Order: sequence, then C-alpha cells, then structure tokens
Amino acid sequence: MMIVTMAERESNSPGQDRRSSQRSIEILEAARTLFAEKGFDGTSISDIAGSVGVADGAIYKHFASKRALLFEVIRAFYEPVIELASQTVTGIPDVRGRLRYLIWLQLRAFADEPEVCRFIIAEARPMHDYYESEVADLNRRWTSLLVDAIKDGQSDGTFRADVPATMIRDLVYGGIEHIAWGAVTGHGEIDVDNIADGLTQLVCQGIVSMPAEATGLDARVTRLEGLVEHVRS
Repeated sequence: MMIVTMAERESNSPGQDRRSSQRSIEILEAARTLFAEKGFDGTSISDIAGSVGVADGAIYKHFASKRALLFEVIRAFYEPVIELASQTVTGIPDVRGRLRYLIWLQLRAFADEPEVCRFIIAEARPMHDYYESEVADLNRRWTSLLVDAIKDGQSDGTFRADVPATMIRDLVYGGIEHIAWGAVTGHGEIDVDNIADGLTQLVCQGIVSMPAEATGLDARVTRLEGLVEHVRS
C-alpha cells in the first residue's frame, strides 16, 4: 500500500519539506512492518529508528509518539476507503445495492490489508482514549455512510423503520469484524463476493418492510389459531 502522510498532504513547499515528507513515509512504512511482525507493544521506537537507519530522536521530529505512528498508519488505510465510498455510493440508486457495496468494500479492504484490521481491532481500539481519537472519528465517518443508506431505505419503505439504523450498523460491522478476525488469525479466508452477498441478504431479509396483505394474513391466522384453541378447551 502506498502510504501518504498527513504532512505530505498538507505540505506544498519544495526542497526540505519534500525530504521531510519522504522521511515520514519511510518511518511509517517501517512502523507498519514492525507492528505487523512484533505487535504494537512489542515494537519500540528504537526498533523503528534502526529499521530506517536514523537515531531515535529523529522519529520524534516527525511523530509525537509510537501511538501517533500507529494511528497515522490506520488513517492512511481508512481515508482512501472513505473517499472512494463517498464518491461512489451516491451513484448507486437502490438502497439495497448501496448496502451491499459498503459491506463489500469493507470486506475487500480487510482482505487486502489484514494487518491493518488487526491494528484497528486489537491494537488501537483497546486504548483508553480510543473513542476520543482521530481513528475513532474516521470510523464514525466510514460507518455513517451505511447508517445513511439504512435511513434512506427506512424513509422510502424498503426497510423497516422500527429497527434503529445504528443497531443494523453494529450488526453489519460486528459480523464483518468477526469474519475478518478469523482470517487475520489464520482461521479461514475472506470470500469477499460471497460473504457480501450473504450478509446483505441476511440483513435485508430481517429489515425489509412486510407487505400490508401479509400483515393482514398473519392477523387472520392468529385469530384462527385462537379459535381452534378455544374449541379444544
């Protein structure tokens, strides 16, 4: 994956700024590799500096802490996915198609970058300040796209309106993370297309609106069952 740092995005100066941005990229790539090999806790700033070939102090010229390095690696993963989804999902006319696309895109991203999946679930999320972090903000931006699709479906009658959109969001992404974690830990692979189809179908069958005639039929069946029980008694 091509890492683009925040500093590189914001810098428009030549010369020294360009060299500084290149060094930031080298540090991030080294950190990502070492986090994947040794875990966040098992990796030291000295390990990262040694991999890049600089002194420990040089790391802090680019990143405030090891935590900042981890979060920047995750940001470099999340932002392109969010940008792609934001640009693409509005062109999908039906809400079920939007739902399936967002599920597919998350599965595809985790299948392509399984180590980042582990960084998010096992390394970043347990941190005490995770929910106030920039990574949590990115996650909220990402999952809000699915919440918006669900709410649109509830508004047009495609999906039931009595199930909170945030609950559906949690079911979807909880399922995706469970599947992805199995692959990350060597217990299976992510079959992106089939899982996206199956998860979309499973979710939609539970949230589609019931036709009025079906609701009336159910009521009549219930009354008949009550009459039968009354006769038997």
